Amino acid sequence: MNIERFYILIILVLFLSCGTQPVKIEDVKSGEVANLNDFFKRSELDSVKAGEVIEKYKIIQHITHLWKMDRGGKKYYLLEKDDITKMINAVTKGIYLDYILINKNGDIVYTRKNDELFGTNVNHGYDRTPILKCFSGRSGVYFEDVAYLAPSSTVYSLYVSSPVYVEGDFHGVLILQVEINKISELLESGTEVLSRDGIIRVSPSGERVFSRYQGFENIDLKSLDNNGVVFLNSLEGRVKFSKFNFKEINWILVNKEKL
Repeated sequence: MNIERFYILIILVLFLSCGTQPVKIEDVKSGEVANLNDFFKRSELDSVKAGEVIEKYKIIQHITHLWKMDRGGKKYYLLEKDDITKMINAVTKGIYLDYILINKNGDIVYTRKNDELFGTNVNHGYDRTPILKCFSGRSGVYFEDVAYLAPSSTVYSLYVSSPVYVEGDFHGVLILQVEINKISELLESGTEVLSRDGIIRVSPSGERVFSRYQGFENIDLKSLDNNGVVFLNSLEGRVKFSKFNFKEINWILVNKEKL
């Protein structure tokens, strides 16, 4: 165990000596769709870079080994947790609520914050959750729409994941849990975000999230797809609907223009 611990610490020192520090995402003033596109590209790159770190230093193999040594306990894992977190922090932008590592068998072997998930298996009790969807979307960088992380979660967020391969063999998946407030900061005041089924995913009014947008059936989705923007008139004023697509994410941005 002392050898394992020493090995991880040496890796951390060497890695941080050449790693970059987290930087704050700068505001982009070129429109909501452009803001979101830049944001998603950065998250995609973060996922790739963090995955490369996990792959290069064989982190999943090490912490899976420690977990098995402790017969499923947390004692050895907790010794390494902070070091792993620092390594991921060094190559990401500081916009994430949590990092989650899942080994090839579906065992959750690391989380930065949600320790209650540690040691559970995504193939049992995680049906239709972002965790299982990310684990299943292992062909490349994968985005999962806004939802609660797990059945026991009280915080909803967006997710980006990437598979971890070592010498061509699949070893697991890294999930980055994106903070919704960071997305809201890129939107104009009052903007809501809908998924293509009409469900509100991001809203200034938190209680509206996951409810159906009233009047969704009146949106000309074909025209929206062709033109990128459509308008509807209402008693409160004109409503603008803008299309945003990035990989698996298909959103509609809603802006109300007051009379």
